[in-house]
Amino acid sequence: MNKHQQSGMTTLLITSMLLIVALLFSLASYKNLFYQIKRTQNEVLARQAHWAAEGGLECGFAQIQKAGNISDAKPTFIDCESLLNLVDVDVDVDDNYIKSEYDNISNKLVKKKIKLSSRLAGAIQARSDLKLIGDYDISPDVEGKHNNGDYKCVAIRYSNRFIFDKTEPGNSGTELEVMDPIENGPYSGFNGKCAEGYRSHLKVTTDSFNDATKNNLEKDFVYDPDFDPFESFFGDKRSELEQIRKEFVQISGSIESAGSNNTCTKKIKAAFDSIKNKDKKVWVTGDCDLGGDNSLSLDLDPKVLVIENGIIATWASVLFTGSVYHLIDPTIYPVSNLTSKWNEMPTKDQFSTLVKANSVYIDGGSFNTTGGMVFDTPGGLTTMIAGMVLSYDRGTNPLPINNKITWQQGSWHDF
Repeated sequence: MNKHQQSGMTTLLITSMLLIVALLFSLASYKNLFYQIKRTQNEVLARQAHWAAEGGLECGFAQIQKAGNISDAKPTFIDCESLLNLVDVDVDVDDNYIKSEYDNISNKLVKKKIKLSSRLAGAIQARSDLKLIGDYDISPDVEGKHNNGDYKCVAIRYSNRFIFDKTEPGNSGTELEVMDPIENGPYSGFNGKCAEGYRSHLKVTTDSFNDATKNNLEKDFVYDPDFDPFESFFGDKRSELEQIRKEFVQISGSIESAGSNNTCTKKIKAAFDSIKNKDKKVWVTGDCDLGGDNSLSLDLDPKVLVIENGIIATWASVLFTGSVYHLIDPTIYPVSNLTSKWNEMPTKDQFSTLVKANSVYIDGGSFNTTGGMVFDTPGGLTTMIAGMVLSYDRGTNPLPINNKITWQQGSWHDF
């Protein structure tokens, strides 16, 4: 073998070795590349599962917003599951976590917490001073569960002064007792009782401004100096008052005496009778003497009665199926000295001893509502002197429940 032949063999050998080394490096590189591709595909599938699951959260959240509450929304979660091929969309009512699970190509379970800023609870809500004289049995509203499994009952929410007065003649034996809520009363499906410490029973004169007696009021009497019932009740801001009023049948108030065909009660009844659907809403503007007429008891349809910028007097035993909202804007209708207006009321002789300069509502005959009463009359005095059995039933108020539902800070979209 000559020298040139040996040189060619060496070149071929070296080239072959280099090709083999290159092949080995290529194979190693491809193995790593295949691994990276597989990881990428897995990551894509994981992210698809994640976003499908989070889509379930968004869908469930939207359904709760639409329904206004969790219990009515839960049956619609099946639509979210079907739309996004999810295993489960549900809410834990104990801690308000929405969970959404995807388990198709990849598995993913996500949970986020929602915050429910619900309507203001309270069978009676008062921004005025509130004085009750007589016997009262109140089956209250609730604002959620207590830790012991029972409910935080709210009989009366007030922002200024509350008095249960036994000093008036004939009232030495009167009491105010808060009972358990009625079944389905606070909301559809409710069946529970008040937690310990949420059922006041007043047997002596009690004044929230009196340090010696204010502790007679248990936790079902909620002192809330800053509460505003308007948006909770109507579902819109005060700035939208004009638009809200347009959704009601509107009439003007009346202080004509019994026997007239134009008394406030007759005008209100005629207005309700003119509404043929079940959504009965009447808005009265001005002073209203309801007198001793109990004809509003005859209409058993759920309804809302709003009386704006006027004083109210009633001397009849009425069971009103629905809610009453007394609304006064002190900048339009000053309440500091209303004595002259009370002197014009036909029923003034029946309650002359009860009239104070800032009296805005006097009930001497048990005007009892089933859907609650709201006295949005700051600076005024609301006085009731009668026996009353108030069994709060939110279902007799045709206005929709307006729960504000948001994601809990720290658990979703905090940027």
